[in-house]
Amino acid sequence: MSKYARLSLLNLFIVSALGATLRYKALFSLPFIDYKNLLNAHSHFAFSGWVTSALFAGFIHILSASGKNPAGVYRYQFRLNQIASFGMLISFTLQGYGPVSILFSGLSVVFSWWFAIQYLRDCRHTDWPPVVRNAIRLSFIFLILSTAGPFLLAWSKTHPGGGAVFYYNAIYLYLHFQYNGWFTFGVIALYFWSVRHRLEPRQQRLAARFLQLMGLACIPAYCLSLLWMTPPDWVRQIAGSAALVQLVALSFLYFISSSPKGLWLFSFIAFSIKLVLQAASSIPVLGNFAFGYRPLVIAYLHLVVLGCITFALLAFFLTNGLLQTSSKIARTSLTTFIAGVIANEIILFLKASSHSPQ
Repeated sequence: MSKYARLSLLNLFIVSALGATLRYKALFSLPFIDYKNLLNAHSHFAFSGWVTSALFAGFIHILSASGKNPAGVYRYQFRLNQIASFGMLISFTLQGYGPVSILFSGLSVVFSWWFAIQYLRDCRHTDWPPVVRNAIRLSFIFLILSTAGPFLLAWSKTHPGGGAVFYYNAIYLYLHFQYNGWFTFGVIALYFWSVRHRLEPRQQRLAARFLQLMGLACIPAYCLSLLWMTPPDWVRQIAGSAALVQLVALSFLYFISSSPKGLWLFSFIAFSIKLVLQAASSIPVLGNFAFGYRPLVIAYLHLVVLGCITFALLAFFLTNGLLQTSSKIARTSLTTFIAGVIANEIILFLKASSHSPQ
């Protein structure tokens, strides 16, 4: 399984290189690269090539570590996901949205559904704590829900009546259930599996309450993504209620007191900031500013993918021996990456605060 983790880490390096290229092109001329095409390649490869691949690696590892012998089918699923991911990387870079890139995107969806069905079948008889098994189930439910976004997006392109609002809300539906569903509940499952032996009965009950509230809030929290269009009051009320439920869930996570350390702690801090920012976005004046100022949107998206998700995935790989930092080069590289993520967030939020509403 460490091979899958290392391959996923290589994909993270590619994602980082693409991100650096995008920042460079925003300031200097690179005429042979189309910015929008590269941005699409960067985002699609980050989702499929890095996060989804890393979650696949983590899920296969805990299945193997629990005494199960993962079927050889997972090896083919992982390889097929890599083919689809690199297909999207190349085709989006060269042509943007087109027949080839859409084909590889569709294949990525098919492979993820196949993995979800196979995995849910294989993990039914494991001895995992209920919170781990339920988090995995929720992660796959939200993964499947997220795939409605691309289909709705395709529909909007062939039916002009959908309009720009429908188009953007389809994109936000996909992003919401990827970021706040599949990614978030996936790393929650890996975290609770990693600390399963350290949780006392009281902490297990708190973990179950945390997961229940987060799962309950995830679907209505999609309304937070609709605030950009000045929706009816009932949409804003649902959004605010979902954000409040998530904050209550966060309080349960605090009371678990499992003393997260290292990258787990960084991920926990980023997760807390994320939930607070989501709650703040339900306040009209703050929400209008958040959706209207691009650097703040970019900062938030990177806070989730890098701060919450990537730090948690790296923490899982390191604490379970799938990656090693025994060499000086590895430790220096990890420290540099962490510093870069934190510096990136600080710069973007400072830039946003200089334009904050009065």
